[in-house]
Amino acid sequence: MKPDVIIVGAGIAGLVCALECVRHERSVCLVYHGAFAQSSSYVAQGGIAAAWREDDAPVQHMTDTIMAGDGLCDPRVVQDFCDRAPEFIRYLIELGVPFDVSSMGDFQLTREGAHASDRIFHVKDYTGTAIIRALLSQLKDHPLVDFREASLEGLLCDEMTGRVVGIRIDGTQVFSANTVLATGGFSNMFRQSTNPTQQMGQGIALAYLAGAALGDLEFIQFHPTVYCATGHPPLLISEALRGEGAFLVNKNNDRFMVNYHELGDLAPRDVVSRAIVNEAGVKLNISPLMTTIDHRFPTIFKALCERGFQMSSYEIPIHPMVHYTLGGIVAAPDGQTRCDGLFAIGECAVTGFHGANRLASNSLLEAGVMGQRCAQRLIHTQAAWSSPSHVICHHMTPLLVNDRHWLQQLCCEALGLIRSESSLRVAIESIQSHPSLAHPLFQFGLKILQSALYRHESRGGHYRSDYPLTNDDVCHSMVSRQQEVTHVPTVLNTSINT
Repeated sequence: MKPDVIIVGAGIAGLVCALECVRHERSVCLVYHGAFAQSSSYVAQGGIAAAWREDDAPVQHMTDTIMAGDGLCDPRVVQDFCDRAPEFIRYLIELGVPFDVSSMGDFQLTREGAHASDRIFHVKDYTGTAIIRALLSQLKDHPLVDFREASLEGLLCDEMTGRVVGIRIDGTQVFSANTVLATGGFSNMFRQSTNPTQQMGQGIALAYLAGAALGDLEFIQFHPTVYCATGHPPLLISEALRGEGAFLVNKNNDRFMVNYHELGDLAPRDVVSRAIVNEAGVKLNISPLMTTIDHRFPTIFKALCERGFQMSSYEIPIHPMVHYTLGGIVAAPDGQTRCDGLFAIGECAVTGFHGANRLASNSLLEAGVMGQRCAQRLIHTQAAWSSPSHVICHHMTPLLVNDRHWLQQLCCEALGLIRSESSLRVAIESIQSHPSLAHPLFQFGLKILQSALYRHESRGGHYRSDYPLTNDDVCHSMVSRQQEVTHVPTVLNTSINT
């Protein structure tokens, strides 16, 4: 039976969208790759932001988001999402998400970088896991949900109209009037990142092949505090530790962040990351948390102990690592893309909410609100289905291991925290001469590199050593199969019907 909606991705965005669809009697084919624990949502530590307390307000949340976004936020989208944030928190509470409470019974909110107030809801340091479990408890036995554990191999398009009409998984075609991509970002275009290893932007690359526009690909956020130990995967140390008293020191034991930003250790992530690279021997001092870390941050505490870290030293050696990708498929806040029948929600989409640098704990908010809004659009504007006479499949074969490693190393060298024209041009020439250039992920990597080369300024998650200043003329970058990288001096999604 043809499902009403296909959703690819089982992070918070995909699961919220699925839940709202089935609550309104829409059948869903939910496609996920590997275990649910392999989504970025599942491993999210910090929490979800919402202006909740009397001394806070959505307008202040909006102000902080726009400040962190460094000129590229769409104020209309930011206001919409920040206004909806408290309502989404109530939605999660009704689902049974056990947000931490104080001894007085109030929600125990915390603060992270660039927030002016304590507004981060959390479940210890495994907030994403708690939310995913709550959503799955509602969906796992639902008769309208068809779970498919499979990799996305292609998007199906009507040859006559160009409309996306389904997907290919495991060599079979699944048709639907509506296809929703919730496939995450492309952090694993790099050799090391804080995210599950399968996320190389496959969904974004396939959307590009199908005709969707991509935007702001050059903006890549590095998390400032990641601990690496031999024989273990990288361990992200949540920004919430600094929000609750931990602080950064250099080799001289100086608290150096006051020299870089007025917010000190809680400056925006791009500022903190570049400051760490500029200093030497940087460590995170956790002495203010020693009596609470095992209870407040049990996952991090356990992982540190497993890696042989001696808590008596009080200092964790850290360095920045690729964490979140700001660019993606150009989409309206309800997920509508420039391809009929194709929606994009969560990290694979770019709406203008995050701008050039995401405010901490806004990603789970965006994922949830987009999931809700996308479902509402699908429910109220049910697309008429007519079986296409001829179908084109925009497909993608898995990258060979050697090719994947080569591409990841290339991105590490050219798209790091500090970029330059020379390194970007060398990378572009290398990828253009590679035998696998025709592969969709190589084509996607080329567009990221070109987007970074053509932005002659430093802004948010894009820093050029040869263009260290920010331009007065604010613009987005955009690329599609019909148009090479161009700069758009307006919001990205203006031409999408919302």
